[in-house]
Amino acid sequence: MTSTFDYKSFAQDLTDQAESSMPNDIALRHKKEFLERIYNFTYVAGEAFSNDDAIKDTSTARMLTQLISEWTYHKYIDLLRSNIPAMYHESILRKLGFVAFEMAREAAIGKLSQDELLKLVETQLNKAYVKSCKQLLSNGQISQEIYNNAVTLSNVDMMPAKEETKRFRTFNYTVIALCLALFTLGMNVFWYDFENLDILNTFSLVILSMYMGFYIGAKKFSK
Repeated sequence: MTSTFDYKSFAQDLTDQAESSMPNDIALRHKKEFLERIYNFTYVAGEAFSNDDAIKDTSTARMLTQLISEWTYHKYIDLLRSNIPAMYHESILRKLGFVAFEMAREAAIGKLSQDELLKLVETQLNKAYVKSCKQLLSNGQISQEIYNNAVTLSNVDMMPAKEETKRFRTFNYTVIALCLALFTLGMNVFWYDFENLDILNTFSLVILSMYMGFYIGAKKFSK
């Protein structure tokens, strides 16, 4: 590529995004090494794509770098949750990074559509992941139970379900808050002489204020 992009800053930006979206179980036990590996793999991928003459523009280099960074994020979570010993993580992630890099590069050169590129990388990367885990099993380095966990877990597949559950719960709470607000408004309009109206208004104001605080906080800190 005739010009390079700032892959160092880009790697840091993607690492910051990884930190903000890191699952709680990973953050509590593995935060430091997790973020270090995300940064290192993203940096190496960005540098390689940036200096590759076959990649013609900066936007393609950035897109391919982000693709590898995101897959490193997801598969590293799978590795950690599967209880595969930490001594094997680096070698497995390197194999996956190499496969993802080669597939992404060839897809870009072949001018595949983005959907075709994503499907190709996902398919080949998952094959490489299963192959790496199977090799550990064959060598007696992990148990059958750990192998089964490793090839069954998928953070990519779990994320949409979590997001849907979060949206569903937020919607329910919003409906409840709206009903309370409408009920209070109706009481003030049609039953303004209700003797406990002041208590109802105070109660509704407190509840709605608490809801708004929790809602804004959840939106801010769940990004």
